[in-house]
Amino acid sequence: MKNKFLIIGILCIILLLTACGSKSSEAEDNEDYTLRIGVTQNDQNAEFIGVESFKEGVEERTNGEVSVELYHSDQLSSVPDLIEQAAMGNGVGTISDAAMLGDIKKEFYILQSPYMFDDYSQVDDLTESELYQGWVEDFTDEGIRILSFNFYLGERNLATTDEITSAADVKGSVIRTSGAQIVDETVSEMGGAPSGMPWSEAYPGLEQGVINGVEAHNLAIYESSMYEVIDYIAKTNHYQLVSALVVSEDWFNDLPEEYQEIVLEEADKGGKVASELALEESEEYEEQMKEYGVTFHEVNREEFKELTEPVYDNLDMIEIREEVLEVLDQ
Repeated sequence: MKNKFLIIGILCIILLLTACGSKSSEAEDNEDYTLRIGVTQNDQNAEFIGVESFKEGVEERTNGEVSVELYHSDQLSSVPDLIEQAAMGNGVGTISDAAMLGDIKKEFYILQSPYMFDDYSQVDDLTESELYQGWVEDFTDEGIRILSFNFYLGERNLATTDEITSAADVKGSVIRTSGAQIVDETVSEMGGAPSGMPWSEAYPGLEQGVINGVEAHNLAIYESSMYEVIDYIAKTNHYQLVSALVVSEDWFNDLPEEYQEIVLEEADKGGKVASELALEESEEYEEQMKEYGVTFHEVNREEFKELTEPVYDNLDMIEIREEVLEVLDQ
């Protein structure tokens, strides 16, 4: 009888260990690859629609194994905070412009430097080069993985309450910026006084007279109803906004290799979706803002280009610019 109970006991232990092993194996097979992406603009903005395309493509091609949650209008957190969280290894991502990434690794400033590129095709030439790929690989040491750098959202101009028809009119104007060093330097060399603040605070800042203007592109201006509190847009086109879809390097490395390839491919597609929509909407929004009473001024860009030339020396970017120009001349 004792032997019988002993055998039953041993069988129970074996079954228990088998069950635990099975559960452990099942947990390994069902790892959580959830990614949460937060963006600044609303859910009608081209960059959000671009990440929607990314989400749909990734989830479909991985049969839902990689799940992407989207948050607009800074609902998840601000872009700088999300970049910090990603660097710490959290499963988050965001759309970041080159200026914010440049605050971490200076080379990326060049993608948002004043009058550096004639058009987006030159940006493509750079991002396809070995020089740029080296920056991306180095950036992983910061805990950040750049999935794609092809969210082209439009030219940046000065949208103001006071009329700007020449560089002299900028002097003394308080201009909202993202707070990134390259943007602040650019506005300063133009003659303005940069004021770094969250985008959500720009509208009340203009309404209350705390700032005189913002440097922004048509999509951001229109979709935030800035046309209600500004009267003029000077088409300085001081740089063409190109942004990146960035995620945690730790999150990316945890993905199976085949999923990594899918994520990279869908990020590139998402950027193209956003860019095509942004190009169309930028022109439409300009016409609609004119109907609201906003006056657009063509300005002498060479004048602004000359004024902002010291930015490269101020941020010790002369050598970087020369390296990029070599790539563009090839």
